[in-house]
This record gives sequence, C-alpha cells and structure tokens, in this order.
Amino acid sequence: MKQCLKIIVTGKVQEVGYRDFVKKNAEDNFIEGTVQNLEDSSILIYACGLSDNLDNLIDCLYKGTSKSKVQDLSIEPFVNEKDFRGVFRIIGD
Repeated sequence: MKQCLKIIVTGKVQEVGYRDFVKKNAEDNFIEGTVQNLEDSSILIYACGLSDNLDNLIDCLYKGTSKSKVQDLSIEPFVNEKDFRGVFRIIGD
C-alpha cells in the first residue's frame, strides 16, 4: 500500500553528505519526494512510496552516513497534495 510520510531528522546531519545519502536510498527504494535542510540544522524529508520501501528508507535514515550522528527521527503521515512527478529531489543548495 502506498503512503506518504513527513520525516524530520535531527542531529549532526547537515554538511556531511546526508541529503545525497537520503536521495540515493530513496531512489533505491522507488520512493518519490524531497529532502531539504532546515534552519535549525535538521533535515525535512517528504517521502511517498510502498510501506515496505518506506520502512527500508527509515532504517537507512537511522543509520546515516559515516560522518553523521542521527539523534532522532520524527515521523508522521501526511496527505500528499504535492506532485513529486515520480522522482526524489534535493531542495536547496
């Protein structure tokens, strides 16, 4: 079943290649959506895909990159009103 999640990742996740890591894992799991840095040093992810694929992505998000230190993930479902056009994008610099 397809679902959409809003995920906020906190910890040392900016400037360590984390957004590229998220994008690669999302694409590997056939998930569409976006990832972007927030001003409070956390990362915001919108992810839509099959439930099992989202579970795989969440597992990867907790592990992070070798340079990141994930403190917490805040995950909540959302009704997708965005058109991600079947791809996963990095927003921002």
